[in-house]
Amino acid sequence: MIFIQEKTQLREKLRAARAAVSPLQAEAAAQAVADRALALTLEKLENPAPVALYAPLSGELDAFPLLAALARLGFLTLLPVAGEKATPLTFRLWRPGAPLVVGRFGLREPSASAPEMRPDMVFLPLLGFDVEGTRLGFGGGYYDATLDNLRAKGLKAAVGLAFSCQQAEKIPREKHDQQLDFVITEKKLFDFTDS
Repeated sequence: MIFIQEKTQLREKLRAARAAVSPLQAEAAAQAVADRALALTLEKLENPAPVALYAPLSGELDAFPLLAALARLGFLTLLPVAGEKATPLTFRLWRPGAPLVVGRFGLREPSASAPEMRPDMVFLPLLGFDVEGTRLGFGGGYYDATLDNLRAKGLKAAVGLAFSCQQAEKIPREKHDQQLDFVITEKKLFDFTDS
């Protein structure tokens, strides 16, 4: 119960911090993050590997500059499709310019006709993160279930994309919470693979 209260309060605080980022700052941050994330991808994966990203919700760091750069280089860019709460996401191929449909929770997703694929690397949104690689999401459990599932199948890296203001001192970690391998902000790349 204490974990739930702490996480709820932390979510409110971090949402407010993220909401204070101006559109101009957000655009610059998305490009800086894309540059760092592209370098990390080229270091970790062989081209053309499948890479999962996300269609950002309001306030989330925009992953589309990174997706466009990866697509230009020939990587297979995937977007998530949500099912039942706390179940693993599925990923479908999506290229810039292709249509998106509105799915569960208002998420923009590839159409059901797009091929389903398993990513080698996942770039994911978050509300907050700490110096141990703990991720605070929206509480649905989708990415925890997804990372648990994909790691059992050889996932190379789980990378959170965030604004630097989304770093928290300490996020309460529960048994099911999946640690991130990296977090990339406009200021820094955090590497948690040795921790």
